[in-house]
Amino acid sequence: MYIKTIAPLTIILSLSTVLTACGGGQSSTDPVTSASTTQQNQTESLDLIVQTKPEALTTQAYAIFEFNASLATQYLCVVDGATVDHCQSPLTVMPLAVGEHLISVVASNDVGQQSEAFTYSWTVQSLFSQPLGQDTPADLIKTTVQPAAVAPNSWRGIFRINCDFAHASYNDPIVFPGQENAAHLHRFYGNTLADHQSTSTSLFTEGESSCQGNKLNLSAYWIPALLAPVYNLQTGEAVYDEQGEPQWQMVPAVVGNDEDAHEIFYYSAGIDDVNAIQPVPVGLRMIAGDHMGQPGMQQDTSIVRWHCQSWGSDDATNPRFSASIPECVAPDRLRMDIFFPSCWNGSDLDSADHKSHMAYPINEGQGQGTHCPSSHPVALVRPSYHYAFGVKPEVYEPQTQSSRGWKLAADSYHPNNVVPGGLSLHADWFNAWHPEVMQAILDNCIKNRLDCHDGNLANGYRLSATRAGTQFEPTVINAGAGPG
Repeated sequence: MYIKTIAPLTIILSLSTVLTACGGGQSSTDPVTSASTTQQNQTESLDLIVQTKPEALTTQAYAIFEFNASLATQYLCVVDGATVDHCQSPLTVMPLAVGEHLISVVASNDVGQQSEAFTYSWTVQSLFSQPLGQDTPADLIKTTVQPAAVAPNSWRGIFRINCDFAHASYNDPIVFPGQENAAHLHRFYGNTLADHQSTSTSLFTEGESSCQGNKLNLSAYWIPALLAPVYNLQTGEAVYDEQGEPQWQMVPAVVGNDEDAHEIFYYSAGIDDVNAIQPVPVGLRMIAGDHMGQPGMQQDTSIVRWHCQSWGSDDATNPRFSASIPECVAPDRLRMDIFFPSCWNGSDLDSADHKSHMAYPINEGQGQGTHCPSSHPVALVRPSYHYAFGVKPEVYEPQTQSSRGWKLAADSYHPNNVVPGGLSLHADWFNAWHPEVMQAILDNCIKNRLDCHDGNLANGYRLSATRAGTQFEPTVINAGAGPG
């Protein structure tokens, strides 16, 4: 659990000051009110008002407190018996485990006066243990379908979800946080509010999702937009802009729904010992692949790759994959796979290059198996993206009726008939799953080596259906490179 705060106290109060007050309301016996009796009698101007606290019984894995006291210059908070710390309003406490929680807030001023403490207790209830007669949470659906075991020589254990397209923009909250329109064109899935200002707190507590599970999965997923040249559908001629440059259009991915199970986001085991895997911590963000990939710098197809659906590519029996976009002929589909690293250094939710805090597992061979390196010893649930793009008349190259000429918005080179596009394939992921659902994915599907389709959590519940975001698509600027 972490708290959104300002700088820590210069003098930390003793850990022996463990909270003992229970229930909502104020209490003058709280440990953070250690001021003298004289100070206690001089707090008329420091009347503390606290609002926006969670309900006494909730399934939310976070809590938000807004507080104010006239003439106060600072606030002190204690959550669940931790050390006293400076805090500011609004205070977000996250992620919260199932069970009871307690907070105490005190206001103080520059002359040492303190308000009486506001204390409040509440309980986070399990999503999967609703008392008899209570409704199932809105984003969970009861099911009698039990997932089957994974196929031999296939995934060690896997959970799959469908997502609808949320929106596109020139933003990237990982690489360019706070900078609007600073990135190449991305297509976003998941949290519908994801933009340049998104943070761990905003993703975890705000918005809805275009993925199954809605508010139980507020993670943000994004990839560079796949682009196709614009052709005159009557003449088959390429269309150019006023500067004589080719015009481009976005190629939409095929997204699934409850009836058409085409999952595009997987969670699986990246190492052999599934029991050693831990859930991904809330707020972890990372990038897979290299946006600088270009001719002569082909990427490893075990990390990012393209293939035509007609190839029937399979890691175990038919490992036919390409580092660049192949020419898939209609009515085929162009497929894309991106595997994120799943070994964590155990401490950092991000790093300067958004990669160094993570590593890919090592396959020792000769019976040693696949495991995490000593530099990144913590094995996490592995996310991966699996998209399909329809080769259709509105986007294919007219002469070949294929994906010839397609490129990524991140490609820094000009693809042609000799050098295909797509060498800059990469993706970003920002975790904001409800931690109890992430734990269920790990415990029920991955550790039990099941193939869980369509958000089935293998515990009698499945995630709710997909929903559309705004699906806004901005104009393709500078071949997708953006206004910058």
